[in-house]
Amino acid sequence: MSSKELLYLEDFLGHEEYFLTHLKEAKDCIDDEKLSKFIGKLEKKNQALVTKFYELLQEGE
Repeated sequence: MSSKELLYLEDFLGHEEYFLTHLKEAKDCIDDEKLSKFIGKLEKKNQALVTKFYELLQEGE
């Protein structure tokens, strides 16, 4: 993988981690149980995506 491609991945992962932080904060602030559960599902899906990308990067080393 080129250094430019790695920078794109690093940028993507940074955005995903930023998004995860805000999902967690939103989930903690929302009183509506249904909406909170939905945000929790989004959080889990995005965390799985970030984890998978890190796994793929480690395999490529």
